[in-house]
Amino acid sequence: MAIAEHERPARHRLDPIERRMVELLQQDGRLSVAELARELHVTEVTARRKLRRLQRDEIIRIVATVDPFDVGYETPVIMGLKVERGHLDQVAEALSRHPQVRYVGASTGRVDLIVEVVTRTNQDLADFLMTDLAKIEGVADSETNLIVRIYKQSWDWAIRDDTPQPTPPKRRRGRPPKIRA
Repeated sequence: MAIAEHERPARHRLDPIERRMVELLQQDGRLSVAELARELHVTEVTARRKLRRLQRDEIIRIVATVDPFDVGYETPVIMGLKVERGHLDQVAEALSRHPQVRYVGASTGRVDLIVEVVTRTNQDLADFLMTDLAKIEGVADSETNLIVRIYKQSWDWAIRDDTPQPTPPKRRRGRPPKIRA
């Protein structure tokens, strides 16, 4: 899958029901359409239509998450990569194809790419760094940070309401308004 295919479509506006639906699914992705409809005070038809739109437009994806330590993956790392000019997409695409890579994102700051890699053992990590990463043309430098404990791993961040709010009327200068009893 080419990086160009990952370009984000135009921003989607979510109505209040869709925002609340996303919040509910962030808390429990197993909610049925009937349960969503009940919580949202809408019909099942409306809930199903809105859920399908959110999935079709790739606004949400419902997946299972796991703490890597709980399933025997003892070596999750966050890497910062410096990439030679003109090679960013090529390096990101190569990393994205690797099964142990969970996340690849272009960034600002001291590094060009932030990469999350999850391996079962230190030896698996060493193999990834010295073999797989070393083969990718355009990687100038890397910094690998071993995660020794996960304190928070969350996907339930709030989606703020971007609808323009009406501006309150301006107060006239002069005397303060009279308060009627």
